[in-house]
Amino acid sequence: MRNIPLLCLLMFFAFSGSLKAADSPEGLYEKGNACYEDGDYDKAVSFYEQLIKMDRVSPEVFYNLGNSYYKLKKTGKAILNYERALREAPRDRNIRFNLEIARSAAVDKISAGERGLILDAAAFLYDRVSLDELTAACSFFYLAVILLLILSIFFVARRKGMLYAAGSLGVVLFAALIFLAAKIRDEDFIKKGIITAEKVDARSGPKEDYLVQFTLHEGAKIVVLEKAQGWYEIDLSGDLKGWIPDTSVDII
Repeated sequence: MRNIPLLCLLMFFAFSGSLKAADSPEGLYEKGNACYEDGDYDKAVSFYEQLIKMDRVSPEVFYNLGNSYYKLKKTGKAILNYERALREAPRDRNIRFNLEIARSAAVDKISAGERGLILDAAAFLYDRVSLDELTAACSFFYLAVILLLILSIFFVARRKGMLYAAGSLGVVLFAALIFLAAKIRDEDFIKKGIITAEKVDARSGPKEDYLVQFTLHEGAKIVVLEKAQGWYEIDLSGDLKGWIPDTSVDII
């Protein structure tokens, strides 16, 4: 009978340990996946959203959350999370495929416009490299150029070849720096969002009594220019501007 308190103590620690494991990021992720497999998409969303609130984000979490919202027919939230996943894993084919499917279900079909063959090729490469990868590439090419220049001082016989290689890598570094600057501007300085309300009127000013300029529907992608009094001034494809309530849009 004297062993009962010890047994109870061990059972308490085992139970609390299992609870802690269930509430861990890994446990929440597994619960979300299990709910998704069982078709309980609302619960799956709640578990994935908990991970995001814990700042435990990853392409997989955003992708699964996008899938859950798509199953719930919430196109705007699905596109939002696919876009977030794509920023983390820009070469993932499944994310791109599902994003295109979700976009096709959106009411508003917004065209980016023609850019030409060269710009399309550059955009194809640009869209498939993340900010972290570009930063690492620029650092690598910069160090490689510096190393070759230093080695050319000591290896006179191979100086010409080393200088040629340094110049070639310098050109690549310059191009990578342009891409990096554009990516930083695109992700850190230009605020983009997805309309998550079913329908919203864009007005000429930040109040309900301003004139309606145009109407947007769930899933439309916009650029946020300014915020004032609970309203966002938005830009749509560079030629349409208006004000919408900030509750109708989520920032990517």
